[in-house]
Amino acid sequence: MSPRQKLNRTAGSSKFGGLAVLFLFGVLGGGCTDAFLQPQSKDLTNVDDRLTLKGRVCTAPPDPTGFPVKVVVVMDESGSMCVSDPPGSQEGSGFCEQTAVQAIIPPGVTEPARVRAIRQLVAQFEAQPNVQLAIVPFETNVKNVWPPAASGQRFAKPSGLDAYIGGLQNQLGKGTDYQGALSYAYSLISTDITQTEQNNPELLPRTRYVVVFLSDGTPYPRCSAIDPDATTGISPITYADPDHPELTWADSESAKNFCNVFNPQSPDQITGFVKGTDRNQNYQLFSYVDQLMNLKNQHNVGDIRLHSVLLFNKAAVAACGSICTDLYGTYVGVTQANYPAAAEKIARWTLQQFAERGNGVFQEFSNSDIQSLGLGALDYSSLASRNVMKTMLLQSMSSVPGVTARDIDSDGDGLPDSVDNSFSGGTNAFVADSDGDCFDDNFETLHKREGFVAANDKDTRGCDPASPLTPGCACRDTDGDGLSQYAEAYLSSRTKLVATSAIMDSDGDGIPDGLEARYGLDPVSSNNNLDTDGDGIPDVDEVRAGSNPVSRDKSFYEREAFAYDAKADVQGDGSVCYDFSVSNIGLVTPPQRSGRLAGYNLFKLYFAEAPESAVSTDYGVWRTACAWAQYVPPSIRVPIGPELLLSQKDFIAPSQMLSDSDYATKCVGQAP
Repeated sequence: MSPRQKLNRTAGSSKFGGLAVLFLFGVLGGGCTDAFLQPQSKDLTNVDDRLTLKGRVCTAPPDPTGFPVKVVVVMDESGSMCVSDPPGSQEGSGFCEQTAVQAIIPPGVTEPARVRAIRQLVAQFEAQPNVQLAIVPFETNVKNVWPPAASGQRFAKPSGLDAYIGGLQNQLGKGTDYQGALSYAYSLISTDITQTEQNNPELLPRTRYVVVFLSDGTPYPRCSAIDPDATTGISPITYADPDHPELTWADSESAKNFCNVFNPQSPDQITGFVKGTDRNQNYQLFSYVDQLMNLKNQHNVGDIRLHSVLLFNKAAVAACGSICTDLYGTYVGVTQANYPAAAEKIARWTLQQFAERGNGVFQEFSNSDIQSLGLGALDYSSLASRNVMKTMLLQSMSSVPGVTARDIDSDGDGLPDSVDNSFSGGTNAFVADSDGDCFDDNFETLHKREGFVAANDKDTRGCDPASPLTPGCACRDTDGDGLSQYAEAYLSSRTKLVATSAIMDSDGDGIPDGLEARYGLDPVSSNNNLDTDGDGIPDVDEVRAGSNPVSRDKSFYEREAFAYDAKADVQGDGSVCYDFSVSNIGLVTPPQRSGRLAGYNLFKLYFAEAPESAVSTDYGVWRTACAWAQYVPPSIRVPIGPELLLSQKDFIAPSQMLSDSDYATKCVGQAP
């Protein structure tokens, strides 16, 4: 190399000092933005061993059908509904058939407002292809759910429900067991989440669950495990009342026998209730709402919310008189004259708490306003939004970060050739998995303490076609993240979504599982906001920069970090195109090998897109492109110019870029 060339290399390299990686996070602030974290130096140039990849890549147009909305209507079917929202029947002679109750029905009203509201809601949902519905009627117990339990479905597209909805007004019962209804709704949603997580986990960050809890009053019966002294009648605690609804409620007056005496023949018997224990106390009700909301973070669900709706006809309750007292509760010191207001106050407080804890909306319809009840104004919108860039990340397949410069890694397994050889580790520097057990040499080296051996020793946890444990097995990387199915099973990372896409990034932190595993990071635990090596640079920044997140290599990072730049251009169809560049890519000189001359560098560029509404939580839809460059100083550099260009067609599904033949035919640049 001439002195002039050496000077150019030194001067050019110094221009990269202090640069931090400029990774892309895909959030758009308008039609066209610069999507990077800090300004990029204007005078970056490519000299000798530096390469830039430039190009244009576009996201897919938004598809609203890929964003499910699952609605659960939990509807009070207690007997008091024929007072608050008449008419109604208890399937025979009962409370609703009494003369005083029949006299409350407004002239000309033949169908309850809630039934009309459900019909309108179904009609609204029928026009929305991504909305599914479940209806959960309850009184003493949950009953007559839709879709029917026998169908095995938890949610379904609403259609053909006229007869079912019409029958709801004639199926009123006795109790108002809030606790059982909330428990059922929680079980319904948690089971659906679990099944989706097993079969289609990519849908969870794009799914919204909406619970609508509709009731006309307070829970019945309420039972307390702490009762007044049987002899003196003195209460050991202060019980709740209309002015202090947050306290513990005493046994409902008409349900004292139910609360304390088990009678399996009683029509009031709540399934699973144990006599003498608490039932429908505030802490129990709120616990189910809280558990429901916790599912969002526990399972990376897009959104969960609970709305509550109160129907309370104070005029009808007053007209009903003393026969309604048992239905809405008996309260010490409350007269018949102010009873409707007291009962409504308690019901409103309880349902307001539901909505507040459930991140939802509380609505109240009273007196004649009940006839105008509508549920369509609540938020059932999907999380659908345009797709934007979640991650752009370059991986060198021919080098790894060293102490001060990039070290050669001829086979791209993550081990530098200085370690990956027959003398140091008994491995083959040109074969990523020297012993052919589907755990590459770097993986087995990192997991040596767990009994893995990289050289000439097939691990029983992997593949051995000759072994009776895995006869005829083969290594497969079905999602293209760089990990075989055996490595993914060992790490408990996800390997597959659906037939048309795969989870490259099990924890959604923007780093493919294979790259996290390469450094010994956990691919199922997000590395966002973590700095494993404590060098002041977050793990995700180091991986994107091409430095080592588990080695304090700040000086390497400052000199060798890949620098990213992109400008977003929103298209008429809702897609977003990015004109990008990745610069300061260091070239190395791998040795000559069978069938390949010296100096060939292979690079893999990952691009992940996600809905703008959930960039940080969505698993992303990933594509990859690849590029070849040759560098043998002082005389050979291909390309001669500073950059290689990539286009939209060069970005393909990761599962289509796995083998040597893929890299030989699908990469830009001159392949070996």
